[in-house]
Amino acid sequence: MSHAPHLPLKIALLVSLSLTALWPALAEDEYSLKLRWLPGHVYTQETLTETATGLTAIGKPEDQKMKVKQTTVIRVTADEGGKKLARVTFQALTGEVMLQGEKQTFDSANLTMASPMIRASVGQSVGKSFILVYSPEDRFVEVRDSGAMAASADGIPALDGIAEAKEVAELYRRSLEMGLPKMTVKLGDRWTSQETVKFPSAGTVTVELRAKLDTILDYEGRRHAKISFEGEMKSADESVGTRNVTLGAGSKTFGQVLFDLERGTVSFGAFRADIKLQINGKIVPVRQQVTTRLTSLVKE
Repeated sequence: MSHAPHLPLKIALLVSLSLTALWPALAEDEYSLKLRWLPGHVYTQETLTETATGLTAIGKPEDQKMKVKQTTVIRVTADEGGKKLARVTFQALTGEVMLQGEKQTFDSANLTMASPMIRASVGQSVGKSFILVYSPEDRFVEVRDSGAMAASADGIPALDGIAEAKEVAELYRRSLEMGLPKMTVKLGDRWTSQETVKFPSAGTVTVELRAKLDTILDYEGRRHAKISFEGEMKSADESVGTRNVTLGAGSKTFGQVLFDLERGTVSFGAFRADIKLQINGKIVPVRQQVTTRLTSLVKE
């Protein structure tokens, strides 16, 4: 009797056994999800931020809603010692905001029709830059040149303006790394990170995130690690009771990021924060949604 009809079955069994033998090795793959800057390259990000502030909670006639799209350019060079210098420039801002019951739109390219409040706020940000310095191994070292964001009308930055500008730069730097693990991880791994962040308006805040490496997927033709996270934000002890504006209990955040395994950068991030601001003893709910996309990464 011929056994030829059973050949396909044998082949199928061999393939199955081979895949079974390979699977443990694949499952144990570890991934480094640390930002890796590429000198001689320019990164362009677009960030859409939608914020709803419940001002009716403190007796105002209506809540405030704002939508802002920001274009950020990061130009990376290397110095003689191999340090990586990432110059961050806030290139453009467009958006809309409800002010005194009227919707106002703005574009940083032409602010002639914008309200004085919008002109002042946008003018303090657009075109301003600072440098994030990293070691050759992509370890963060320091912030440089943040004082340029604090220049006053006479060109001389005030000391409190310099301090606030450095806080903005540090806050931006931490946002780039939000949810990323400091160690190599495998699929399904979970980790917790705790950061102390100083917000210019609400003081020092402790952010505790619980994150997980969900899966590896294809996004825009490249392999990406998908990370999800959730966490709580709390005012640090030293800021409680010393400010008119602080972070109230119960403030939370959650979201996900897609990390480009080939290029060592975040291609996409979506975050939401449900914040309870405490203003002069009253709780004001704030809901903020932030979506960031890497729109281009090109070599100069």
